[in-house]
Amino acid sequence: MISTARGDDALIAATDALLLALRLRFYAQRPADYRRDRPRLLHALTWPATWLEARGLTCAPSRYQTLIEERIHAIAAHGNPAVYGAYFPAYLLKCLQDWFDRHGDDLYGELKHIRNALDQLLASARFAERVQRHSRQLDLLVSTHRLLARRPARPSDHAADQLTLF
Repeated sequence: MISTARGDDALIAATDALLLALRLRFYAQRPADYRRDRPRLLHALTWPATWLEARGLTCAPSRYQTLIEERIHAIAAHGNPAVYGAYFPAYLLKCLQDWFDRHGDDLYGELKHIRNALDQLLASARFAERVQRHSRQLDLLVSTHRLLARRPARPSDHAADQLTLF
């Protein structure tokens, strides 16, 4: 039996891999900006989990990671993230939301299709355990997203040459 801690490790590794891909692709020259944007990037990366949960869908961490990586590659190829600067996490979130709005029905059909369930059932006698593990991993992403969404905004630092009110 695979422990949930091992499944959580796979989820953490997938999320870390996505954050690393973002850092290397869009923040290579701006490490301080990455540290500032990391919580909002994590918020954007966990948003698709809420979309999946709302529709009763589960998917493996590898499939989730692939979905997001494809969007990151599309942004790098067709978008202009440098223009957005400090608003890049919001840009990433909007790109993910737009993609799920346009292609969500296809994804829903893919993840709910009986062929997927039968393939998984035939491939493994531990089908229920795997589905529960994937569901738990999605629940962790959803919880992370909700926690990040409720976090109060931190006041921005003022410029050194600008006086404060008090």
